Amino acid sequence: MKIFILQKGIFRFGSVFSLMLFNTLMYSQVQNNGNIYIAANASLYVKSGTYNFGAYPATTATFKNSASYGKLFFAEGVLVTGVSNNHYTDGYAAYDGTTAFLFPIGASGIYAPTEVTPGSAGTTAAAYYRADPAIIGTSKSDELVAISSTEFWDVKGLSVASISLTWRTTSGISVLTDNELNNLVVAGFNNTTSKWEVLSSFADYMSVLGNLSTFSTGSATAGNVDLNVYSYVTFGAIKDGCAPLVASSGFTRTWDGSSWSPSAPTLQDPAIINGPYNGSLSCNSLQLNADITLSDGEYLEIVHGCTGSGEVIMEGEASVVQRNTTAAAPKIALTKTTRPKRRFDYVYWGTPIAEDFYGQLSNAIAQGQATAGAFDQKYKYVTGAGGGWQALTAITNGKGFITRVKQQAPFIDAVAEEVIDLPVTGIANNGDVTVSVANNPASPNGGTSYELLANPYPSAIDAAKFLRANTSLDGTLYFWTAASSNNGSANYAQADYAVWNLAGTVVTSPSSQLPTGKIASAQGFRVKALGNGTVTYTNCMRITNGNDNFFRMSAEDAQERDRFKLTMTGTNGVFSQIQIGYFEEATMGYDRLYDAGRNSVSTSQLYSFIDTQKLSINTRPVFEISDVVPIGVSKGADDEGEFTISISQKEGIFNDSDVTVYLYDSEYGVYRDLSVQPYTFSVEEAAQNDRFFVVYQQPLDNNGISQTTAMAYIKSGQLSVKANSDLKSVEIYDLAGRLIEAYYNLEGTELTKAFSHEEAVYMAKITLSNGTVAGAKLINIK
Repeated sequence: MKIFILQKGIFRFGSVFSLMLFNTLMYSQVQNNGNIYIAANASLYVKSGTYNFGAYPATTATFKNSASYGKLFFAEGVLVTGVSNNHYTDGYAAYDGTTAFLFPIGASGIYAPTEVTPGSAGTTAAAYYRADPAIIGTSKSDELVAISSTEFWDVKGLSVASISLTWRTTSGISVLTDNELNNLVVAGFNNTTSKWEVLSSFADYMSVLGNLSTFSTGSATAGNVDLNVYSYVTFGAIKDGCAPLVASSGFTRTWDGSSWSPSAPTLQDPAIINGPYNGSLSCNSLQLNADITLSDGEYLEIVHGCTGSGEVIMEGEASVVQRNTTAAAPKIALTKTTRPKRRFDYVYWGTPIAEDFYGQLSNAIAQGQATAGAFDQKYKYVTGAGGGWQALTAITNGKGFITRVKQQAPFIDAVAEEVIDLPVTGIANNGDVTVSVANNPASPNGGTSYELLANPYPSAIDAAKFLRANTSLDGTLYFWTAASSNNGSANYAQADYAVWNLAGTVVTSPSSQLPTGKIASAQGFRVKALGNGTVTYTNCMRITNGNDNFFRMSAEDAQERDRFKLTMTGTNGVFSQIQIGYFEEATMGYDRLYDAGRNSVSTSQLYSFIDTQKLSINTRPVFEISDVVPIGVSKGADDEGEFTISISQKEGIFNDSDVTVYLYDSEYGVYRDLSVQPYTFSVEEAAQNDRFFVVYQQPLDNNGISQTTAMAYIKSGQLSVKANSDLKSVEIYDLAGRLIEAYYNLEGTELTKAFSHEEAVYMAKITLSNGTVAGAKLINIK
């Protein structure tokens, strides 16, 4: 039976009103001031007018079971008011219509509406559950990094629908997405595969609640959801999500040269520039009837396309970002500025424009000069068997190349420095850019397996997104820098590649620029190819910030992890740095994205190992104090004298006084606490790969003599002893235990004496003024 309640005014429920197995039809304006409970399989149908949840402490609830449920039923066109965290439908609301409807649902004192746009006529019902979606199922697709652990919705219907889920502070969206809103998706539980899967979705720019989406409040929309397959939905997170293609508001904003009419645009609004404009701008689409000028750090962000005869005049650290991959791009006039260069230095480049870049290289000019043509030689790099440097005759989007600084004013010698401006004009690159890559199977870790690539956009790209998306590449980027001048034959006393991956970075000199994980526009870089394949750059990788790192300035790595750096210095400008870290994501094997090969051209190098592969970044599993890290050293023929290894940039557990980093020199039996004093040593061979180790605890020898505070060695007939406290005495024994040399009543921290004994192995007993005794093994080779 049906009960028809007709009223022109306000219908008030005074107490508890239960509906059991029957339907009620309501017209006109209805206000709920009492508790309503709708039992299983029953419905309260609001046919027209307004349903007001009222201001009284009353609840609206239905029998909440996915199989059989009661429902508060709304016809199309009914207006719902008065919803809040105190007033909502705790259970199932239903809707009979094809236009968008915001279901007034919630639970546990939380109003959590969802907006549904059915694809066809019929009944749609929805309820909110304040519970862990794991009660529905725990399996998820590989794309999903995580799903919410606090809430989900049940949306029932017979058609395909668009679903918008809303969030609030208690949803924990910032934690779920690792503080990246573009990583937010709607996840649906597939009834066939019994897995949570990524639905085609994104965070809304403007939420369905009418506010700008932030981590505190907002909505995410999934389109074309088959409700026969996906009923349960919740929030999920992916890696490297794209910013949404925001729909146009249809309200055009116009700049007349002095002001906006009627107001400045947002990413929803089309914009027209009718007069010169300066500064950052975000818009949905753009008509350029005049020029836009962007200074360093400013940006132009366009969701869709750009038309008109105007151009974007950009300084080198400005950015143009587009989201729609097929949209028309603006014409740009970009001036890239290098860091200070010397005669015969090389600059690594890429092209940010779709038009001829090669022909514009001749426009390069040193600042303060009148004569252009600052570059003479130009090269590309070819990987694979027989690969190497080849003369550059044309430029490929996405591939890198290098240019050499010409010997002309002001580059008249190996000392004079100046920055170089390279002005280029053309249509900006936009959309996917794909290039082929190859390695050399005969030398998989050699130079001919390292591709020379480049950012193809007039904005920075996110290096982590680039590397994670392109699995044909090893997970480390290498940026060229030279610590000394070129002699004109491509030879440097000291030059190297700075290194960046997800574990950290190492640099090439104390003053060199630090890679930041952002690849600037027109920046060339090297990366090892893991085989023959392709690499694709996408608009998802483009960012409006980070374009100030045309490998020219330092920036901090904000995430503190368990890691530290070791740096080897020496004569002839030797500087070689490595990083050792301990991450949950790593293994003892070689880990793409976290370990980095020692791709170096320095004359003398410091490196670590995994098996026989030399590393500049060695990332290992969670720290154990018993770990032993092998360290190798190679020496250039002209790099004579002593080398010094020091520690810096200790993070995480290595800032803890209970964890000590020792460098163990097995040749002399010395354990050096690097936090107390760097370790200085000599190397005769071209390489020593089994002498040094990093350890975190030290043994005691059979006599209980600590070996942490002093070192000794013999070189060229000289005995050298060094300590971090004043020496008291030094005794030298042969392996038979005979005392052959003794030095008493010493002062100072160093001792140097002639040593004329035969070639053999000796032991040193070093007593310090504070009573500490240290031991060292000595090898005398003439």
